[in-house]
Amino acid sequence: MVNGLWDADSALMHNIGGAEAGAGRSGPAGLDPMLPADPRPPEAQRPHLRRGLDKAVVGLAGLVQHIFFRKIEVVGMEQVPHDRPLVFAANHNNSVVDGVLLLALPGARPRLLAKSTLWSHPVMRPLLVLIGALPVYRRQDPGVDVAGNFATFARCHEALRAGINIALFPEGMSHNERHRLPLKTGAARIVLEAEDRYGPLGIRIVPVGLGYEAKETFRSRVRVRVGLPIDPASEAARYRDEPGAAVRALTTRLADGLDLVTRGDGWSAEALAPSKPSAPWLRAARLLLGLSVYLIGVPLNWLPYRLPGWISDRVSTTPDEPATYKLLAGLLTFPVFWVAETALAVHWAGPVGGFVMAIAAPVSGYAALRFSEEHDAR
Repeated sequence: MVNGLWDADSALMHNIGGAEAGAGRSGPAGLDPMLPADPRPPEAQRPHLRRGLDKAVVGLAGLVQHIFFRKIEVVGMEQVPHDRPLVFAANHNNSVVDGVLLLALPGARPRLLAKSTLWSHPVMRPLLVLIGALPVYRRQDPGVDVAGNFATFARCHEALRAGINIALFPEGMSHNERHRLPLKTGAARIVLEAEDRYGPLGIRIVPVGLGYEAKETFRSRVRVRVGLPIDPASEAARYRDEPGAAVRALTTRLADGLDLVTRGDGWSAEALAPSKPSAPWLRAARLLLGLSVYLIGVPLNWLPYRLPGWISDRVSTTPDEPATYKLLAGLLTFPVFWVAETALAVHWAGPVGGFVMAIAAPVSGYAALRFSEEHDAR
């Protein structure tokens, strides 16, 4: 079962490390043999390849979110600094879809923390490797060695030291509650330990509120509200002498910041406003063109469009799972069908026919989707 991305639990680190003051500062690597053993962050292992992959991942995440959601409203990114390492901390109500939205944040390129059990998922594992995610080991997951969190925390510290942003979900799990869950202290520990080891780094924690119109529904709306960055300087100064108190104080500030960006589900007037009517002749031309593309796109994309919904209906067990299964299934079904249709076109019409089909199948599918939405809106 796919159940989202995760942030490290302070209780794990406390139990492993003994005294709270030393938690997370040393310990065995403990990484799962299925995961990379190199303690450095991915970008330090193959910097040029990692930077190229990061750019591709940001582009792919942006494309996926614009296909999955009809309207994306991002508010507050202008107050986020770009001259220092950042830790993006978001609420977690929609499993893997939450991670896609964080990856697509303009200019962020964060390194995501994900629960280690996702690496055993046949679809998720290659995606996690592609995005350079870092595994976190949860006490509630059967057969998981939580000692691996020492290595993960160390990789987070190195990433922040290198100016690489981190993204996590401090509630610790994807859920369906209308209120925020109590926060784990992993985000505060990562920040304060990095500042203690390598500081001053000038790290800022950025609260991010993800608000869904209907989180399980394809082509619904989502609002990404970015809060004021939190400066942990006062807690960092206190950390060496009172680590536990400093961690708790910073976690409380983060909770307050998340409450501000997740309060209310209202939408801006701009997001709710219908599109302005165009001239009659232009509407007629768009209708004829749209209908032509629609008649091409529907036959080529109807089955891969419907399959993700059917799959999600049969395997989802909680309200935060349908969108994730639709997303993952769509990432598989559409390319498979497009490749098959292109192969048939090559067989019947040669390379030129195959090239035309390779372009027409995805483009006409998206155009048909937009045409159907605009027609329904009227």
